[in-house]
Amino acid sequence: MKRDFSPDPSIRTAKEDLRRAMRQRLREMDPAQHAEASLVICQTAAHQAAFVRARCVALFAPLPSEPDVKLLIEEAWAEDKRVVLPLMIKRPSGPELDWHEVTDWEEVILPGPFGLREPDPLRCPRIASSDIDCVFVPGLAFDQHGLRLGRGGGFYDYFLSRASASLPRFGLMFNCQNASEIPREPHDQTLNTIITETKIWTVDAKSGPS
Repeated sequence: MKRDFSPDPSIRTAKEDLRRAMRQRLREMDPAQHAEASLVICQTAAHQAAFVRARCVALFAPLPSEPDVKLLIEEAWAEDKRVVLPLMIKRPSGPELDWHEVTDWEEVILPGPFGLREPDPLRCPRIASSDIDCVFVPGLAFDQHGLRLGRGGGFYDYFLSRASASLPRFGLMFNCQNASEIPREPHDQTLNTIITETKIWTVDAKSGPS
């Protein structure tokens, strides 16, 4: 059955307003601040128990406004972990992420939706999502409940909705992307942990954020 990602008009408007506000905050970040914060985020992520234990890590090729996670990817390679990046595919069943293993930056070349670089499927083998031990995702905003505001494509929400509930799921964002509350729709998925340059936000489904 095709999943309905059509948003309620009022929620759509609220989300677009928040996206515009967050894009402005990101544009105002000083390049040196962006680089320093990215380094701290990568270092913090690399020390998470789920990353240390993982043999297969799902990451992303960052946009210029997002935390530069290249160092985290290279750390995973250095630790002989498999690194998989998403290829965004729009199928009749919904917006899906196909995960492909990358071993070199030269394999990350294709321009995907939103201007994202993606793995070359001709050189990068497709990896079953069940092989992934933990996933790190980007976003435009997050709140204390673990909700993430993406760019509107629904790709990560669709993937997370079908992933195992035990899959560790991390958001990597800057502290300035913290929102008091993100408008929620039924298909929106929460994250276990959100890592910024100043704090690790952990969310327990029963007790709430800490």
